[in-house]
Amino acid sequence: MARPRLKHLIPQAGTELLSLLDASRGLLLPPLRSEIFGPLRLAAHGRSLGATHRAATPSWRTVTFFPRLRSNIRVLREAYRFISAQARSGHEIGPADEWLLDNFHLIEAQFEAVHEGLPRNYYRALPVLLDEPLASLPRVYGIAWAFVAHSDGAFDEELLLHFLAAYQESCELTLGEIWALPTTLRVVLIENLRRLAERLATHKA
Repeated sequence: MARPRLKHLIPQAGTELLSLLDASRGLLLPPLRSEIFGPLRLAAHGRSLGATHRAATPSWRTVTFFPRLRSNIRVLREAYRFISAQARSGHEIGPADEWLLDNFHLIEAQFEAVHEGLPRNYYRALPVLLDEPLASLPRVYGIAWAFVAHSDGAFDEELLLHFLAAYQESCELTLGEIWALPTTLRVVLIENLRRLAERLATHKA
């Protein structure tokens, strides 16, 4: 729904709520959550991805990644401000809302870590995926996406190493991709947090 009409229907709505409900953003996306895999299943999935991922050197026009990251950070801040305002106004908030409020300073620290660890020109040189749903995004982003989705966002270093070793049985990653992986995992977790926070905030509207 367009902002002017939203403001007419909800005159008390603040900037953050109007932005979160803006129809131009499209539908709310589901969290990154697939079947949780143990070590053997995750390794098998890594082998499958390594055998099927098609990648190529990116075009200089490839700009999909950074606009989405900026959007995720903006939406997370809007959701935080809205839920924080709801809490100050005495509205009931749930455990997930409380977690976001209590831990947002840690999320902000991740924003800074991503900006420091993600030189734009360096990242643009990484191989990109050719096939949907992550076409034009870096291959290492697809790897991080799969790991987060099948581990429910819980970081386990040993599990990640097994997953990467299995992936590289048929598709060796570049040194640049391996260097970029820690920051890319943060980026994917920010994407997931955006989806969760956006739902929390809009369900309170």
